[in-house]
Amino acid sequence: MRTQLLSLLILAFPAVASAGSWDYEYDASLNNYYGYTDYSKDYKKLHKQNNLNSSLNLFGRLSYEFNSDYTTSLIGYFMVDSAKEVENYNQGKWGEEFYLLTETPFGEVSLGQDNNVAYNFAVGAPNVGAYHINNTELVNFITNPNWYKKGHKAAYKTLNSTYINTDGNSLKANYVTPEYYGIKLGATYIPKTYSQSGLVAKHAEYKNEDAYVLGAYGGWDILDYELETSLGFADYDKNDREYSAGFSVYRKGWTLGASYRKTETGANDYRLNEDTLFDSYRNGRAYNVGLSYTFGPLTTGIAYFDSKAEKANNRDKIISFSNKYQYNKCTAFSLTVAHLKSIGEDDNIRNNSKGYAFIFGLELSL
Repeated sequence: MRTQLLSLLILAFPAVASAGSWDYEYDASLNNYYGYTDYSKDYKKLHKQNNLNSSLNLFGRLSYEFNSDYTTSLIGYFMVDSAKEVENYNQGKWGEEFYLLTETPFGEVSLGQDNNVAYNFAVGAPNVGAYHINNTELVNFITNPNWYKKGHKAAYKTLNSTYINTDGNSLKANYVTPEYYGIKLGATYIPKTYSQSGLVAKHAEYKNEDAYVLGAYGGWDILDYELETSLGFADYDKNDREYSAGFSVYRKGWTLGASYRKTETGANDYRLNEDTLFDSYRNGRAYNVGLSYTFGPLTTGIAYFDSKAEKANNRDKIISFSNKYQYNKCTAFSLTVAHLKSIGEDDNIRNNSKGYAFIFGLELSL
């Protein structure tokens, strides 16, 4: 029987292959930024004021379409950064992401180094240029003592995003339903929570625990307005429970968005580390709000981000004014002005930060 089944598969494969088709796409970008940071008087002697940062980003997708209903793709990203303050790629200053995606009439399934469904569905303050308000790279130019990750050391004393990013790009399985009246639902299973690109420290006791994530997305056109909404829930075993919500409204070039995230620990979770507070993000909240406008090749926007640890004094407040000018399909210029106020667990100057960052960017793509 096994021999007969194998023979049938061998005979059937050429027919399947001849009926289907291969396709591919790729993209590459090289982003270069110079930033000057004007720290408040007390912090000027602690941190660099002139910073250069370059990043290379590669994307590729190889797809096989069995027929009009079924497609399987191998999707890959590679990224490397010249000067990361928070080394949040999965290999520190560089990283890769690979996952398989299968699209069917019954939904989509992905396996590999993907984000969870709540993160993929999330909407909120609009992103303008490279230095968006969520999981912001502004820390490459203005130090935030509440967020640290280098080598084997990591500390997130507050949330750095309103999207559920605790597991980062750890290995996982995602399922997303077909869209129904503008609504999609999704579920994620994560065997081990830890990822260099997430919030969990490598030495945390709960790093190898599993997790479940649920997400919902809705998008509709209502009276010439484009409305998007998202909801998320995550249960990280022995770590915390997380909730997120967001919305975005677009009309005639204007985009208004906001999002919120809440984390909490329970009786069955590991206790927060009260000595170093490296994981006090596990009891916290964060929100953002932003407004942007696009006219022709120019997009400009303003956004505010606020994050607080509920069982410690740590808090972050960021406001950014970002502009991006798309000169042609391969070249863009950006200018970002941002203010950060980081409040630590005590008055020690090294646990606090405050200042302005002025960042000019040249973004090149194929």
